[in-house]
Amino acid sequence: MARNSIVKGKVQNFRSGTLKTVIYLIVLIAILAVLNYFFKWTTYEEIPEYLKQYSTIILFINQYIPYVHATLVFVFGCLITNAISGIVYSYFIRLTDHPTASTLKTLARIIGIGVLLTIIASILNVNPSAALTIGSFSGLVVGFATQTVLSHLVAGVFILITRPFTFGDIVTIAGQTGVVKEIKLMHLVLETLDGSSEVLIPCGTVISQVLLKKKPPMPIKPLKTVLQLEEPPKRVKAGTVITLKGRLVEAETGKPVSNAQIKIFDEDIGRDDLLATGTTDENGVFSINWEAKTTDLLDNTVEMYAKFDGDEEYRQSKSKIYVIEVI
Repeated sequence: MARNSIVKGKVQNFRSGTLKTVIYLIVLIAILAVLNYFFKWTTYEEIPEYLKQYSTIILFINQYIPYVHATLVFVFGCLITNAISGIVYSYFIRLTDHPTASTLKTLARIIGIGVLLTIIASILNVNPSAALTIGSFSGLVVGFATQTVLSHLVAGVFILITRPFTFGDIVTIAGQTGVVKEIKLMHLVLETLDGSSEVLIPCGTVISQVLLKKKPPMPIKPLKTVLQLEEPPKRVKAGTVITLKGRLVEAETGKPVSNAQIKIFDEDIGRDDLLATGTTDENGVFSINWEAKTTDLLDNTVEMYAKFDGDEEYRQSKSKIYVIEVI
């Protein structure tokens, strides 16, 4: 229940962030459209008659329109960037841990601010020296992106999105074999098969190397089963009807075996006498009624056990033997 509440909250945050982004864009476009309509005239003659009484204000504001546009784009751009970074966090927190999701959120915010500064520079029609500065900054970012650290970072994001393997898979990468324990932003953490140590492989190496993913072993049929019989009363009166209960499951997985015929026997020398039969339900549980009586005139005890004969899917199995005295 708690996990469902957490997942539901993350989905709601994702939808809320998306809605905020759309609303901010619509409001920004609407405001810019209004400004462009009322302050697009540069001379008194261009202004319509019904607005000429405001010509002084219109012409005064017109010369500062680029700065107004830049301010609005900056303000709403910051809001949109924060909303998008929140969306990124809400998406990746379902795939990885909190530190990694927070790092991706910060990275999305940095990229958003970089794009925002470029748009503002375009609106203001910056001079050559400013454009050169922005170009130098962009070149620095691109140059940094080609370095090893950021290449691993980008590779980590790619792995988190594409999910070529999942937690618990046995993989071999760069000569290292282990169980996928954690997928971090910079490293893939493998646990050695003996559980004695961990191997950290850079995400860039994971992307560039051949990856060997071991398939889970196919179960060998017929599968082994375990048959359990609940301990019956040690002493019963002859003619009493008692209910014998038990369960049949797969030995490896514990998965219930349904619709299987269970037989109750009295163990005897040379042959076993059949006492009652029944069938397991969808949970592998059986309830079989037995009227207490002995099968040997010289012995007032019943050495009882349950048995499953097996079929094409499952192997036969036998329960523990219980001794019941019939009086």
